[in-house]
Amino acid sequence: MKENDVIVIGGGLTGLFAAIVAARRGKKVLLIAKGVGSIAIGGGTIDILGYDASGIPVRSPWDSMTELEPGHPYMLIGQQSVEAATQAFLSLCVQEGYPYMGNLQANQWIPTALGTLKPSCLAPLTMDAACLKNAGEASVIGFDGLKDYSPKIIAEGLDKCSGYRKKHNILSLKTDLENGRDITALDIARWMDSKKGQDSFIEQLARLVTPGTVLLLPPVMGTRPNYEIFNKAEQATQCRIIETVGLPPAITGFRLRRMLANCLKKLNVQIIEQSNVIGASISNGCCQEIVTGNLDRPRSYQAKSFILATGGLFGGGLQAGIGHVFDPVFNLPVKVPPDQNKWGNENLFFTSGQPFAKFGITVDEKLRPVDDAGNILLENVYIAGKNLAGYDYCLEKSGNGVALATAYRSGFEA
Repeated sequence: MKENDVIVIGGGLTGLFAAIVAARRGKKVLLIAKGVGSIAIGGGTIDILGYDASGIPVRSPWDSMTELEPGHPYMLIGQQSVEAATQAFLSLCVQEGYPYMGNLQANQWIPTALGTLKPSCLAPLTMDAACLKNAGEASVIGFDGLKDYSPKIIAEGLDKCSGYRKKHNILSLKTDLENGRDITALDIARWMDSKKGQDSFIEQLARLVTPGTVLLLPPVMGTRPNYEIFNKAEQATQCRIIETVGLPPAITGFRLRRMLANCLKKLNVQIIEQSNVIGASISNGCCQEIVTGNLDRPRSYQAKSFILATGGLFGGGLQAGIGHVFDPVFNLPVKVPPDQNKWGNENLFFTSGQPFAKFGITVDEKLRPVDDAGNILLENVYIAGKNLAGYDYCLEKSGNGVALATAYRSGFEA
């Protein structure tokens, strides 16, 4: 059996980026994915740290990291590792022809499909909303038949935001996609991939809007990770265009995953999709191989190092039983309160977050799993992303940030 240097388990943002980092170091990498993770339906932004423990929006992710608890993944790997991961990601985006904007020093505010403003650190250029606050006039653009996107809700929501109150025109564009059914953002993005769709979109915009207007659109400007349609539309209309953060499935996340997948292909990373890892062989404190179980016979894969990036409780990477939570691949311990009633708060939107949100595998500074005494359990296994203990990514809005940072560290260590 041909041995790999690194096997990455998980096909979300964490797994993809970890595989890229390891492959760029000259490692022979195999990525095994059960699915595509939340990256393909998410908003495509990288939220490093959006809110502090009190629920107050963070101005500078870099400055606010110093206030996090010692067990937080950012604190374990260190701020310099977070900075290195951020720069590596931004450089990758430039090299792949799909640059992102932003830095760790300041969050930016991006309009959402609900008419709110979302703090985020790194985002596609199509989401640059810096011009919106000072715009004299803005138009919210919708599409006939597009569900889950209401220009009226967006306009009314922004009118309630301090500094963003202004005249918001509401316009709707037509496509040839309806045929008596609701259409999705993905339908429109694929329509925009075609010359016919682009020409129709730009012709309608140019006829309806005044040059110099700021235009808010759903994230539908093509499925490809580039800015060709965006640049073409801005030039033709002489307007500033902003894609809002859309409800899942969001095309910006689809583009991000496509960019990372393209990069993996160039790096000759082998990918096995729709494959479920069900166990591992452990000897002398090291993993020797992992085992997959699908419709056919079980298959084993060997490597020198392994990266676990299977998505935690929400992604099925950690599983809960009565009185315990466990990792089904390596059988690593997950520390939880013995009283299961203390795992959660009956108020779903509890302002201090839910206790179960911080459940995960405890690791050292190199992201290797450890026991309560700090002893390393597996020398050649690295844990990344939502499998980690010590942070509440929903409350903090730090999910993709921790994914990038720990993927970078694990890909570097493995």
